[in-house]
Amino acid sequence: MSKLSKHRLNLIIRWGGTLLSIGILIYLLSRVGWGEAWQTIRQLTAWRILLVLVLVFVSRLATFGRWYTLLKDQTPTLSIVDTLKLTFAGLFASNVLPTTIGGDVLRLAGAVRLGLSASLAAASLVVDRLVGMTGMALMLPFSLPGLSAYLHSRNLSAPAGSMALPLISRLNQGVRKVLQNLRFWSKHPLILLKALGFTLIHQAAIYLIIRVLIEGMGETLSFWQIAGIWSLTYFISLLPISINGLGLQEITITNLYTLLGGLSPATSIALALILRLVWLFGSLPGAFFIGEVLAGKSPAELEESLPEETL
Repeated sequence: MSKLSKHRLNLIIRWGGTLLSIGILIYLLSRVGWGEAWQTIRQLTAWRILLVLVLVFVSRLATFGRWYTLLKDQTPTLSIVDTLKLTFAGLFASNVLPTTIGGDVLRLAGAVRLGLSASLAAASLVVDRLVGMTGMALMLPFSLPGLSAYLHSRNLSAPAGSMALPLISRLNQGVRKVLQNLRFWSKHPLILLKALGFTLIHQAAIYLIIRVLIEGMGETLSFWQIAGIWSLTYFISLLPISINGLGLQEITITNLYTLLGGLSPATSIALALILRLVWLFGSLPGAFFIGEVLAGKSPAELEESLPEETL
């Protein structure tokens, strides 16, 4: 298959998956009842909403810290401010703009414009994504009790862990690829540990956001249950079948937190919709920097520099 045909097929799949996912989400909302979902959301108090907004920026700044940690020893001339701008511009592209380019490619374009080599910028983004995946994979075991209970209730014979195996296998493949090709970071494990520390801060902020929202809507779920179910949500949302996970993430949240967490459908679907708005809000500062990033080389010209796993 030619490169152009493959690109067109990917576009068709992603746009088709996005529309299908949004359609399913609307259907689920109609089944739950728009009024019931809205009444659930209205239970949230002002202080909870404010706390969620603070935590989302803690999460965003932690993702910035992770990438800057990976870059600073190799590119001492890259400033903190420039890295912060690129991070938020990438977040804006991933969470606000309906584009298949993605935040990683936008960050790549901006980094090259600032003087980094395309290979170094791409490598840093691969490791940045891999560290994030590693942090999420550490939480996967916490999803197994709920997954096992659900499978048992459905009288399914497949072991709970078998559903997580493809995700862990994909992670292991990514680890091997990075260690083979990116010598600098494989020889500096302390840098990777520092980056992992930032990703754990990022994840903790997300889990606390979910807990604050769930409890504000009158239900409860432990921190570790939230972490385990979110890790499954994360890996499922990586499937390249929708634009920026739009619709797919909401469906996954609604179903997993209902089936594995025991939340009511109204709470789960309200949580999914609120989280989408929270991610949008936390990415808005990138709107001030995206024009500056795009002033250089077009991201489309650099898209092929990134391995497929990071797109």
